[in-house]
Amino acid sequence: MILTDYYKGVILTDSKCRFDVVECTEGYELFESLLINKRKFNVGGLSFNFVDRPAQWKEKATNKAITKGTSNITSIKRPDPTSNFGFGDIANTNDGCLIGYNPDFQKVGVVEVVIFIARGCRNDTVPLWELLKDGELDEEMAKLKLGAVTKSVTN
Repeated sequence: MILTDYYKGVILTDSKCRFDVVECTEGYELFESLLINKRKFNVGGLSFNFVDRPAQWKEKATNKAITKGTSNITSIKRPDPTSNFGFGDIANTNDGCLIGYNPDFQKVGVVEVVIFIARGCRNDTVPLWELLKDGELDEEMAKLKLGAVTKSVTN
């Protein structure tokens, strides 16, 4: 398998950029420590921010990013503006990722974000994108989703 980990975040608060993790495979240690909520809503749970890419970042080919606090997790490249998927690489690791939004995001906005990690594929994100586009990762994605744990969210 190329894809190793899966995280699904949805909007559960009034914030339009905070996504709380409601399903995941729980195997990606970086996310398990970096995304943990230490105060306010869903303490002990996981969340991330889906935001406009800050202007000071070097990458010019993207306009969205996933962050947590002041930490950049990944910029999101979307070669096909009609697709609800993009790709990136996880900061300070050798890992690539695919990032998907709810299929109707162009009509209702982004209310769900899924992240599929491909460990060791930082330098292979374009071929990873091509595999996704050709449907060759559909089975892997479905398998990861089936193995995901539902996360409880607390106030």
